Amino acid sequence: MVTQTKETAVVSSSIASSDVDVEIPAPDVTAIYCYDDPYDPPRWRRIVGFAWDSFKLEPEERRFIQRLDFFLFSYSLLSYVVKYLDQGNVSNAYVSGMKEDLNLQGQERNLFTTFFNIGYLIGSIPSQIIINRTRASIFIPTCELVWSILVMCLAAVQNAKTVYGIRFVIGLAEATVFPGFALILGSWYYPDQMGKRMALFEVSSSAAGMFSGYIQSGVYATLNGHLGIAGWRWAFIIDGVISVPIACMGYFCIPDFPTTTRAIWLSQKDREYAVARMAKIGRKPPRPITAKRLLQFFMSPRAYVFQGPYNVAGFGSSSGYFNLWLKSTGKFSVEMINILPTAGNAISIVVTYTFSMLSDLTGRRGPFAFAVMIVPFFCNIVLAVWNIPYKFKLAVQLLNYAGFGYQPIVIAWAAEAFQDDAETRGLVVGFGNTINYAMSAWLPLVMYPTNLAPHYPVGYQISAMFYGLAMLTAKKRGKVYNELGLAIDKEDVLIPVGDEAGYRAEVSDSVMEEKHRHTTVVKEL
Repeated sequence: MVTQTKETAVVSSSIASSDVDVEIPAPDVTAIYCYDDPYDPPRWRRIVGFAWDSFKLEPEERRFIQRLDFFLFSYSLLSYVVKYLDQGNVSNAYVSGMKEDLNLQGQERNLFTTFFNIGYLIGSIPSQIIINRTRASIFIPTCELVWSILVMCLAAVQNAKTVYGIRFVIGLAEATVFPGFALILGSWYYPDQMGKRMALFEVSSSAAGMFSGYIQSGVYATLNGHLGIAGWRWAFIIDGVISVPIACMGYFCIPDFPTTTRAIWLSQKDREYAVARMAKIGRKPPRPITAKRLLQFFMSPRAYVFQGPYNVAGFGSSSGYFNLWLKSTGKFSVEMINILPTAGNAISIVVTYTFSMLSDLTGRRGPFAFAVMIVPFFCNIVLAVWNIPYKFKLAVQLLNYAGFGYQPIVIAWAAEAFQDDAETRGLVVGFGNTINYAMSAWLPLVMYPTNLAPHYPVGYQISAMFYGLAMLTAKKRGKVYNELGLAIDKEDVLIPVGDEAGYRAEVSDSVMEEKHRHTTVVKEL
């Protein structure tokens, strides 16, 4: 039987001062979905729940989360797969005949990535401002349609300069996806539900890398020369055909934010519940971004806290040059050059999900972000040595893909640390992407120049250095947490009525014992 209770709480406008307290109703999630007795799931649900949390939830909450997973989360995965499918297909095309057909020379391959990165970094922060001012359910799918059409246009290019221009606009359009979905997902899920979902969201890029390799390999084997069109051109056409219908799904599947949603797949009760559960944990709804608030964001140290583990490890990524080494050996066909890197993507998927799931279960992000970066740190040291047995080198090249596992842990970490400000949650990822792509626009040209392929002694050394620096930044930081493990503003802590003096005394010691159902527990970690 569903119970309906209502408690009153007091929100202190300033814990450190004696300002007048304002009495407001505490977020009452129990008035919507809750049972008289604590839910005791069957044993099989508890076991499966370790891997996927919704299985062990109460029936009504499970239905709500499963609905989110089916529409919002599933679509975010498809969207991100499409993004990386359309982003990485140039690399596969390059080793599948594009280089020879367009007579590409020198650094032109790297410049394809550079122009994409320039567009991406220009669009990252503005895209978050646009999402804040409009509706994500309209803006994100429209951007996907734009880049999907442009990907098909790559099939008709005749020179490198045309590729530069198209890649720039594709990067501009794709800039909205990653920070946009990081913000939206962080506005609907609890902290112990975020890590594994961000992991799957992130590894969907690895799945895209696998699909891209399979598509390029299959197209080359079956369509190369069909209708007088080269296989690498057919791959761009097929990528676009896949992307367009998925983009159209976004207008239906993206629910915007709990306070603004118009999703027809959510009932009125679901919408009320979504707002209440986010309010209960102190996660703020979006507010309009003004010039003043944007300036405050960049002036605040909080904007830079997570840039170390989030970005520095990304600077060290070197797995994208694996296919150039495969081609240089002369041991593999074009089909195998496209297929073998998919084994590295599979490794990335397993490592990323495993470590993110463990970070959810333990509530500890830093140690697992640190642990996952040990593997690529070691791999790049070995690759810098280079003169190692062939099979060992192949294994190290594949294990190097494990480095992708750090990012979803850090994103989930950021969603918790910045949950008191929805705009900061979006901007911190957009800002991180801007830094990442700004560096990626020129760093590969220095670290991994095409004329040195496939051996980059200095590049691998610098990559190892970046992973080492990222490991140093992935440490626990002192924060104030509430009972669900989320960082909160002290001004927003719910105080039991009549206990304000005792509460402040306990906060001064950085510890408060839970006394009431809706009282926030504060502790210094």
